[in-house]
Amino acid sequence: MANKFKIRHILDGSIITQDKILKQWPYVLLLACLSILLIANNYVSERIIRETNSINRELRELRTEHLATLSDYLRTKQESEIARRLEGLGIRESRVPPKRIIVRK
Repeated sequence: MANKFKIRHILDGSIITQDKILKQWPYVLLLACLSILLIANNYVSERIIRETNSINRELRELRTEHLATLSDYLRTKQESEIARRLEGLGIRESRVPPKRIIVRK
């Protein structure tokens, strides 16, 4: 009867002092350490995932801003837009085509 495990032995803690259980303590400690490492790894990976999601969100915003800026730049670079802006300063586009000048030696 001394070798049988009973609920009373578990509840009062006397099961821990038995020889069979004492031989298993290194394995129990190993499992406890591995469990702690697993939990820590889980926290680290979740933090990295949150940071990655934050960086991806910021990247999408920066791409959108880049496309808007590029669109404005390309619009202001057009010849018609430049002519419209210079018209306010009194500078107009010439309607007469250029003439070729030939220099003879």
